[in-house]
Amino acid sequence: MKAESRVGEVMVSIPEPVRRVVRQQAGFGCCRCGLPIYEYHHIVKNSRNPNEIMLLCPNHHHEATVGAMNEEEQRLWKDKPDNLRRGFVHGKLKINQEKPHIVMGSTIFVGEGRIICVDQEALVSLRLDENYGLQLSVRLYDKNDNLVAEIENNEWITGDPLPWDLEAGFQTLRIRRRIGDISLDINARRSPIELHADIWRKGQNYKISQTALFVNGVVVQASIIGGTIEGLCLNIDTSRRDFSVIPRS
Repeated sequence: MKAESRVGEVMVSIPEPVRRVVRQQAGFGCCRCGLPIYEYHHIVKNSRNPNEIMLLCPNHHHEATVGAMNEEEQRLWKDKPDNLRRGFVHGKLKINQEKPHIVMGSTIFVGEGRIICVDQEALVSLRLDENYGLQLSVRLYDKNDNLVAEIENNEWITGDPLPWDLEAGFQTLRIRRRIGDISLDINARRSPIELHADIWRKGQNYKISQTALFVNGVVVQASIIGGTIEGLCLNIDTSRRDFSVIPRS
């Protein structure tokens, strides 16, 4: 798959080898703030030279696109990206664990791949790269089933960034629709990683608190508390109104 960088209303494809260099140059985060959720921004329109492309989080990308961050400032952050200045060569979301396992509610999920699905559509997937840390893929829908944001392996693919509040520490990532309305919250300060979320799809809601994983909507009032789930994904089949676990492949 090729990434696309917004230049006004023009979408410019960026080959994967170029994207890889750009990610490494930026320390796998926004050049301006280090956020590990990012888009590709062309400093020079249509260029495929990695030295003319930078990583910016959705909000700083918008700032550059509308001209509030001029080319001189863009090149300043391109040359001295936030993560590298702070010594986080592999990104701001630093993961201090070697095995791909995560806690949701009070249940431990072991293994990489899909974690939450509706009709086998993956809404949350995780993989732990031994060199670059946590790779997050998530599709965020609203209650009316509109796709409002999509992240693929930490790259912000779709969605207007302006309504979103994206916040990252060295070991935390939080995505809010607005103040007090958290869609996704990742805490990597503990091992295993902890994930809390409030996710919708086709009238189905997954709510993951600190103590349990609750399912409500098409499938009514199911919950998972405690235990370990290895190599499996939680799936809601909306046509059959069925809640099951399926392989993550």
